[in-house]
Amino acid sequence: MKNIEEQAISWLIKEKEGLNVFEEKELKDWLEKSSFHQEAYTSNKQIRESFLKFSDTLKEQLVQGANQGAKKTRLIQYSRKIAMAAMFLLCIGFGSYHYYEFTTPIYSKSFISINQVQNNLILPDNSKIVMDVHSNMNIYFYKNSREVNFLEGRAVFYVAKDKEKPFIIKTKNAKIEVVGTAFEVSNIKEKLSVKVKEGVVKVFLDKKTVLLKQGEQIISNETDIVNLGETELETIASWEKGFLTFNKTSLKDTLDEFSRYMDIQAEYQSEDVQNTAITGKFSINDFDKFLAALPKIYAIKVENKQEILKFSKN
Repeated sequence: MKNIEEQAISWLIKEKEGLNVFEEKELKDWLEKSSFHQEAYTSNKQIRESFLKFSDTLKEQLVQGANQGAKKTRLIQYSRKIAMAAMFLLCIGFGSYHYYEFTTPIYSKSFISINQVQNNLILPDNSKIVMDVHSNMNIYFYKNSREVNFLEGRAVFYVAKDKEKPFIIKTKNAKIEVVGTAFEVSNIKEKLSVKVKEGVVKVFLDKKTVLLKQGEQIISNETDIVNLGETELETIASWEKGFLTFNKTSLKDTLDEFSRYMDIQAEYQSEDVQNTAITGKFSINDFDKFLAALPKIYAIKVENKQEILKFSKN
């Protein structure tokens, strides 16, 4: 594990390259955690700023001196300022090595599912991912973390426990962090949902941090939390077993779910029809049975005209 000085240098290197919103929060939290962190960060930043004021010639001399092994000691005896600059070079050289070590993947792979659920994705740490259709993600394992760039789709993560290597999932607008647990993430059409089957999941949304426990969920759009509360465990990722479960879901959203697995074109007579609340559990492969049940249960008339399903009041 890196000591405080090494951590401070790593943060300065990252900061120079540019921090994203999540890394900015992580740096802020790290600085606030201890006065020693703040002191190490400030002192190393001052060393860097002092070094940048030197002439190019002096900088070149210092670089050469810092790379000459035993000669470094004699070089840093010339003056206090030169010593500070040389120290900075040595620290950055050391920090860059460790930064590279910690930011170069030891495992990386991309997964794309198109028309079939992929349920046999086993990672090097024995974590398992089940990907729904039309899903896309890139996975990177580093020395001290496991990361997923979840570009699109839906998946269930069964994460092997490792306190030393957090498992992090990044979407366009959120970051999800766990140590070891099971949960579903849906990242579809700018809408994010996280539902926890086991354990605890931490979700970072903009400037908000939400801690989810077993049986809890969060649903958000690009800017706001739409729903935060409990969900039934048996409904989480029911698609994994070939079923779609709805609980007062609008007819339009219900059809959108089925349309992930088949080509469906739909038209609605009115908003009332479109918003008809659907509740039930249906096999993904029995869409015809679902259509047949609509007139009997919900008084919805279904007509198929030129491959377009038309829904109206019965």
